[in-house]
Amino acid sequence: MRLQSGPLPRYHQLKEILRQRIEAEEFNPGDQFPTEEQICQEYGVSRGTVGRAIRILVDEGWLRRQQGLGTFVTHPSLSPVFFRLADFNEDMRQRGLEPSTRLLSMEVIPADEEMAARLQIPIGKKVIKICRLRLANGKPMAYEIRHLAYGLCPQLLNEDVENQSIHSLLIDKYNIPLVRTCHTVEVRVLSAEEAQLLEVEAGSAGFFIDRVTYTTHGRPGSWYRCLYRGDEYRFTAEFQPRLPPG
Repeated sequence: MRLQSGPLPRYHQLKEILRQRIEAEEFNPGDQFPTEEQICQEYGVSRGTVGRAIRILVDEGWLRRQQGLGTFVTHPSLSPVFFRLADFNEDMRQRGLEPSTRLLSMEVIPADEEMAARLQIPIGKKVIKICRLRLANGKPMAYEIRHLAYGLCPQLLNEDVENQSIHSLLIDKYNIPLVRTCHTVEVRVLSAEEAQLLEVEAGSAGFFIDRVTYTTHGRPGSWYRCLYRGDEYRFTAEFQPRLPPG
């Protein structure tokens, strides 16, 4: 399989090709993955393109890097991890706090390279961008940015997304099946702008979530990023090891 000319960035095409090779069991869990130099030669792409594709596969759990030894295959199905992240409103009410949402902006913009790659649409296609601040008892708790391909649900622009769940609107009102999500969670130091939005000191720690939600046929429906106050949140992951029979 070769890279094609077209709207999808080369690093995204390469990532998908490499992922398919792993899924096809061309590489087994624990195998050392080809080096970036080998992949560059095989596909005729730059080191930067290969490095970006590999980073995404590491983030998605297909590969792991081991300092000084190289990159190894770690098939996600062999070590599933489930993050238990409650609905924001439900979570706040369980704490005895009153949740609310403040819409900062909702607009239609052209997809840049990263948006196009994450949503698997051509660069320049229309995207709905929604920025919201989530609050508890009037105190900012989380800042979120959501991108959706315009063609997925243009009616969303007419909805009250301050008082309604976007996820529920897509599923319950517009009958859009959202069947799978892929999360990345990391700790980040807040920038001055982010700290101001969340009303904490600049340089404070925060939890950053990057999530792609898929519809049927593996098509991305929504790219969501959210920054949570580090002093207010804790995330729990559940690991299910595969036990030997007997």
